[in-house]
Amino acid sequence: MKLTARSHVTILLPVKATSREQFAAEELKKYLKLLLRCEVALASDEARPDGPAFLIGGPERNAQSVRYLTAEEFRTTVPGPEGMLIRALDADTVLLAGSSWHVGECERGTIYAVYEFLERYCGCVLAAYSHPHADAGEIVPHMDALELDGAEYCKPSADRPYRTAIVQYEDAAGNPKRDLNIPFFDWLVKNRYNRFLTWTSVYEYFKKSGLLPEFERRGIRFTVGHHESSRLFLPAHGNEYFPEHYYETHPEYFKLQSDGTRFHNTDHWGQWIYCTRNESMIREVAKNIIEWVAENPAVDVLALWPNDGMAEQCTCPACAKYSKVENYCYFINSVAKLVNKVHPHLRFDMLIYVDLWDCPEGLSLEPSILVDEATWHNSGLRTTGKKDGSSLSGTHFEENLLKWKKTGAKVVYYDYYMGIYGVRQRWLPMADEVQAIWKNFIDKGISGAGTQIETFNLWNHLLNFYTFGRTGYDTSLTVEDTVTAVASLCGKAAPVVKEILLTGEALVDGQLPLHKCATLLMENIDKQAIYAAYERAFSLADTPRARNNLRLLRMVFRYSDLEVQEEASRDKKYDRIKENYVDARGEMGFMTRFDSFWKNNPGYGIAFPLKSEEKNFVPDKWYLFE
Repeated sequence: MKLTARSHVTILLPVKATSREQFAAEELKKYLKLLLRCEVALASDEARPDGPAFLIGGPERNAQSVRYLTAEEFRTTVPGPEGMLIRALDADTVLLAGSSWHVGECERGTIYAVYEFLERYCGCVLAAYSHPHADAGEIVPHMDALELDGAEYCKPSADRPYRTAIVQYEDAAGNPKRDLNIPFFDWLVKNRYNRFLTWTSVYEYFKKSGLLPEFERRGIRFTVGHHESSRLFLPAHGNEYFPEHYYETHPEYFKLQSDGTRFHNTDHWGQWIYCTRNESMIREVAKNIIEWVAENPAVDVLALWPNDGMAEQCTCPACAKYSKVENYCYFINSVAKLVNKVHPHLRFDMLIYVDLWDCPEGLSLEPSILVDEATWHNSGLRTTGKKDGSSLSGTHFEENLLKWKKTGAKVVYYDYYMGIYGVRQRWLPMADEVQAIWKNFIDKGISGAGTQIETFNLWNHLLNFYTFGRTGYDTSLTVEDTVTAVASLCGKAAPVVKEILLTGEALVDGQLPLHKCATLLMENIDKQAIYAAYERAFSLADTPRARNNLRLLRMVFRYSDLEVQEEASRDKKYDRIKENYVDARGEMGFMTRFDSFWKNNPGYGIAFPLKSEEKNFVPDKWYLFE
């Protein structure tokens, strides 16, 4: 197949195409028109086009695909889940298809096949996003012709099934009403994230604002609850789903505190808030979950997490006999047994962190439970940066998680590839470590991981977030692969950007816990050499978009440099950012013009969590976006 601007291309979908197959076809059409400026039409698989055609879906989905391979041949080639196949079938036909017969995979493989085709054969770079009106983000070249004879690529299945964005907006749940939501959702599916874990209130906003179909179209599944699950399923003063004021009608459902009062749950703090051994409470929570899930079919995993923080558990005689983690296990196991009788495919995400940690001896958990261990023990956070992944693999974090695996549950990590909240926006490239950790998951039977993402801080940790999603899907990727992809956002400046990224990678090697490593990096890197490299890169960048992308990457480095210098801005115990900065020149204050996390303006997907006046800072070329 050869395509040019004069080509009339037809994209053939199954007659009864799913929303994901329709989305895949629409995305292919959009990008082909951008690449070649050719005519592209969508049609059902009943059509017989005269000219080049792309088939969306394998033979079990698309009647045209059956002409070239059987359903059995396709399943053998792409067993899935989430496998994909790109194949030139003849001189005028290319197949883009993914596995579709596994529960919950939602034809994501077909969507991935489209994006893989655009990157592998068309030169697109889909590693970043920005506001659609900003000349930044992904690269889509203009082509005179596209030759596809002999094109073939197959990824039989995803290497790890659980690749999750753990998403919040501002402090806690925050306000998810953002212009960048759709570009962010697009970026997730383009880069192989398959799950969106978030707060109840964020999910409710998506539902009420009509955004849930956008997730469905992209095949992204939901985990809902977070530190708000208690207020959802046992609200102290009622909510829109459950009007009963449980604190008034059943105060005994909440933990008995040492002062003799019952815990009053009004926000997401307080850690384990239930009187866990109250069987009536367990039945009530299960009943409410059964009702809620029936109304919210987009959710297939509930994050039945404790509230945030550390606090005493229930002191009643029944609960006091057991440890806090034993009581948590009893609760979630009991609820799972009751709910799965009605919703057998629903899973329950169980958060293990700080002092809810050690796996009780002899424990057996329901197979529907997913143990989600945060890399944050009450003794501290894990270290960061070991190239062989040994800041996590082989540590007490992994040892504990594998003990939980023996209970019969699936196990995953909750990790922090943006740093922890408070120091999350400082530059800290760690692609080599991310890749080594994912490879270890296969050997140990760990299902995957989620990375916390405070939207929108994509550019602050672009290499980490990109590497996380891509390597979770395909562990054969190398650091060269992911660093090259991110650097390619800067056009002809890519070789210099690779040099910058790899310099940062080399400096952090497990010396300190996660919340201190970005400071270590900025205090030891040759800053003048990095700034000089950015100047060289700027002279090489050949388009406004490449230069704007370079500006965003450099701004993250510049912010990290200035912020770490401000000794008065850091709490030494936790190395957390405070609100006020000295910022004598006002440069950091000027950066907030580009912030998309706090201000949502103008929407580049970058974040600077600070409050500082602009003063008299005069912007130079690094802040004058084209």
